This record gives sequence, structure tokens and C-alpha cells, in this order.
Amino acid sequence: MDTISFPGLGLHFTINQVAIPIPGHPIAWYGIIIAVGLLLALIYGMKRAKSFNITIDDLSDVVIFSIIFAIIGARLYYVFFDPERINGANPYFTDPISILYIWNGGLAIYGGIIAAFITAFVVCKVKKISVGAMFDIAALGFLIGQAIGRWGNFVNQEAYGSATKLPWGMVISSEPNPVHPCFLYESLWCILGFIILHIYSKRRKFNGEVFLMYIMWYAFGRFFIEGLRTDSLMLGNLKVSQLVAAVLFIVAGSLLVYKRRSVKKLAVEQAEDYKPLFEDTSKAVEEDTSGEAEEIPEEKSAEPEEKKVEAPEIEKKDTEQTVVEVNDDSTTDEKSEDKKSENTGDVD
Repeated sequence: MDTISFPGLGLHFTINQVAIPIPGHPIAWYGIIIAVGLLLALIYGMKRAKSFNITIDDLSDVVIFSIIFAIIGARLYYVFFDPERINGANPYFTDPISILYIWNGGLAIYGGIIAAFITAFVVCKVKKISVGAMFDIAALGFLIGQAIGRWGNFVNQEAYGSATKLPWGMVISSEPNPVHPCFLYESLWCILGFIILHIYSKRRKFNGEVFLMYIMWYAFGRFFIEGLRTDSLMLGNLKVSQLVAAVLFIVAGSLLVYKRRSVKKLAVEQAEDYKPLFEDTSKAVEEDTSGEAEEIPEEKSAEPEEKKVEAPEIEKKDTEQTVVEVNDDSTTDEKSEDKKSENTGDVD
């Protein structure tokens, strides 16, 4: 049992690094915490896969291969830059079989990240999946895994920094004086980065943008956090993680600026070459509409003229009918008068 405390905050913890005491190969809390981080990252990735135009099957294939090689990469990175050298010699090189004893600890996050992304790149190319989109969703998953996984360092009492008088200074078994809880700094940095990039990912401008922003975000924070640590992997007098962080930040930043300018330039060119699809049609419709508007008054003015033409014809017909009727009446009168005269003659 180990004791970890934060005197300035009045917090004290008694922790057993072994979660399940299996004889010969006990299961440590470190492994369980890492597994939980990976599981939550996978669940998040499956929930967001559709928005990145990635199928769950493709995501699962990439994740499975990436996890396997990430563990191998993290182990080899640690082995190669192992800080605990004996008389200047790397103990893993003198006893190679010990490289396989990962349950004794010794994984480097940078090695895991690099190996995971290289593996994902290869799998995406083989399966013809968008590399940029896959890297975007993987970056968000990594932030989740790293934020949770760093608490495995808390249980193992590792990834701490130099002495500090800050209220949140941490006291561990090997350090009687308060030290920087670097694992906590990195966990909080990853949580903040996840929130920001999760929101931004919904309006990203191109595939791979979130990935480049993740590299810049993590590298920037890791560079300063690593400067506080006392258990860093070294390459001569240089801290390997700081060197890698600086290189990654510059490369990712340059690619991000270049890609954004290219996207912006393409958008401007498309705007200049843009021609409305219905421009000619709209003009034709306007001309037809104006032509119809001019023809309508002529039709209206033509209608009274027809009526004026028809009116005299009706009057003429009526007059003719009246004349005929008058003539008929006069003829009838003449006939009656003849009859009268005939009748009178008869009487005489």
C-alpha cells in the first residue's frame, strides 16, 4: 500500500497498485485505467463516426490494429530511451527478453501515438478510407484516452515534477517534499483540448484539420509540462519528449497554415468562376413577363372595339325587323280595306 497526499489541499490517499492479485501475473490498476480510457475513446469514436463519413466496421478495423502496434511502439520507445541505465548500458539490451515484461511498467505515450497513427495510415490506405477523416476522429479519441490514462501514473506514483510550494503540490513515497503533479497537468490539458476540438470538429474546414490541431495542442502543452518532470527519457542532455514536441508543433503548424491557405484560395477561385445556373433563364422569364404585360392592354382595348362594331349591326337588324313589321302591318291594312270595299259592293 502506498500513500499519496496533497498537504496544501488536505487530501490523503492510500493506494494499492495491484487491483486483482493473481499469483504470478497480478493485474494492476494502471492497466485497468488504460483499458477504460481506450474503451471510452472507442465508444466516442463510434458515436461520431457517421459525422466523419466513416463506417463503424472501418473504424473498428483501424482501432484493433492501431491498439496492438501502439502498445508495441510505446514499449519500444521506452526501451530505446530508457533513463535507468546501468553503468551507461541499457539494461534491456543486455537482457532482451525483459523487453516483453510490460507488466513491470515502461510505456512511453509518444511511442504509442506515433505507432498508432502510422498503423492507421497503412490500414486506411489498404481499405481506401479517408486518412484525414480517420486521423481527425482518432485525435479526439486519443485526448480522451490520454486524459484518463494519466491517472494510471498517479496510482504508480510516476510522471511527477520537481519540488514546488504550490498548494496542489503532491507528496509521494519517494519524494518527502511536495512535487509538481505533472500527470494531473497533462490530464487537465487533454480534457480542455478535447472540449475545444470536439466543438470545432463540427465545423472543420477539411479532413485532417482536427488532427493537426491536436498535434499542435498536445505538443505545446507537453513541451512545458515535460520541462517540470524529473523522470524524463533522455537523449544525451536533451529531454526526448521536449525535442519531439517542438518538432511536431512546428511541422503540424506549418501544414495547418499551408492547408488552410490552399482551402481559402480554392474557395476564392470557385467564387470568381461561379456563374448562376439560372441566370439566362431568369432573364428570359423577365423578358417574357414584360412582353405579356405589354400585350394585356392591347387585348383589353380591343374588346370595346368589337362591341362597338357589333352594336350597330344589332340596331340595324332591329330596324329592318321594324320596317318589315310596319310593311306587314300596311299590307294587312290594305287587304282589310279591299275586303271592306268588296263587301260594300256586294251590298250595293
